[in-house]
Amino acid sequence: MIMGAGGFAREIADVVRDLGHSGGVELLGFVDRDDSHAGQILNDTPILGTIMQVDRSQPVHGIAGAGEIAPRKRQVAEMQQHGIEPLTLIHPSVVMSPFVTVGVGTVITAGTILTNNIVVGDHVILNLGVTVGHDVTIGTHCVLSPGVHISGWCTIEDDCYFGTGSVVLPRVTVGRGATVGAGAVVTKNVEPGVTVVGIPARPLSTSRS
Repeated sequence: MIMGAGGFAREIADVVRDLGHSGGVELLGFVDRDDSHAGQILNDTPILGTIMQVDRSQPVHGIAGAGEIAPRKRQVAEMQQHGIEPLTLIHPSVVMSPFVTVGVGTVITAGTILTNNIVVGDHVILNLGVTVGHDVTIGTHCVLSPGVHISGWCTIEDDCYFGTGSVVLPRVTVGRGATVGAGAVVTKNVEPGVTVVGIPARPLSTSRS
């Protein structure tokens, strides 16, 4: 089941469809915090209602469907509270070295390329067309929007958000909770909690929590 029924949740549903039965997953439906939506159909998939309304007679796995960090963390916490194991989804078009480690609850969407000696943490989003170079570590709960490019030898700490089309040059560390604006080119380390924008990227403001 997918937590939430917004835009990114529907994109996750498309990943499940593209995997098909050969991917070992079958989409049960969307979970919505508004119980009045239970029984409605969204893109040919049922809205199951709240997490309390989900039929648990068979083993069920879940995945956070929000595209932003804070609501994803709330969805993960809700699954943990109800004992629902997270599922990792990797689109069949993803190109990935065998020397890549991917954490639980992570979603890797179509067109993404991961090269060699990469560690991706739990509950991460690697959105459409992301590329990640060799010897990169990506922490938990990070969101990489479409077209983000991470060069080799970079460290991305937990809870970082990257806007569409942003680029990180080699040997850069992006600190915990930092935000990289859309189209920015990061040429040097980003301090924790800082927002950077522009080419080259410079601090805009302090933090997103």
